[in-house]
Amino acid sequence: MSSLGGIVWGVFAAPGIGNGSPLFWSVVGAAGFGIFFYLEQMLLPVVTTLADRIGLGAVAALAWEVGVVGGLIFLFTSVLGAPVVPAVTLAIGFGVLYSLGAEYLVFGSAGDHIANLLGVGRGWSGAKKSDFSYAEALEIRGDFEGAAKIYKDAIWKRKRDPLPYLRLARIRTRAGLHQEAIDILRQALGVARFSAQGEALAVREIHEISSNRLGDPSRAAPDLARYLERQPEAINEEWARRELDDIKIRIRQIDDGGGAEPR
Repeated sequence: MSSLGGIVWGVFAAPGIGNGSPLFWSVVGAAGFGIFFYLEQMLLPVVTTLADRIGLGAVAALAWEVGVVGGLIFLFTSVLGAPVVPAVTLAIGFGVLYSLGAEYLVFGSAGDHIANLLGVGRGWSGAKKSDFSYAEALEIRGDFEGAAKIYKDAIWKRKRDPLPYLRLARIRTRAGLHQEAIDILRQALGVARFSAQGEALAVREIHEISSNRLGDPSRAAPDLARYLERQPEAINEEWARRELDDIKIRIRQIDDGGGAEPR
């Protein structure tokens, strides 16, 4: 999709740029757009993880999208020399179409809609289901790093699929890399598309690692709070609220000098 947008840009921008044929600028646009959005997708998990750590997930996500559109405008005007007003319009329009198109075709319900339109039923849900049978076999043989590589590759390719995050976090937990496992789960909660039950599972796992592996339940407090904000009526709401209240009580006791510090 990004390359197609670059080709369209090249056709319409070539007359305004003056130097070079529409074919030349279409090739430049296709390559430039493709590289730009590839880098944007590669950096998205890093941005999400950092945003979660400082508690600015929503603000950082908005800033990131503004930066992406701003980068497009800079690419069109300063780098590729397109006229300012058409370039701004194309940048914003293409950014919106790209986001909506990716959400609908790759992560959304396009598969069901197309299947219904063709009269073949609802047997296809859009994106291809993940098959980690080889990674599972590697885990059984004890090759955890080999399995981890497969899960990492899956995360880069399909950032909205929660399963590889959960499995990679499990491997890191077994290796004693508990903070890394928590970071992976937080990244998943910020990027992947969870079901309500799946989101609860990820938050429970963060709480379990924080409490039983690291001995500090308060590490999970931000995750519990965000879960309650997103799922105030969920089936696990009572559990999350109870655990968060317990953490707050412990923190107050420590502040008042009435309890031991977390291990």
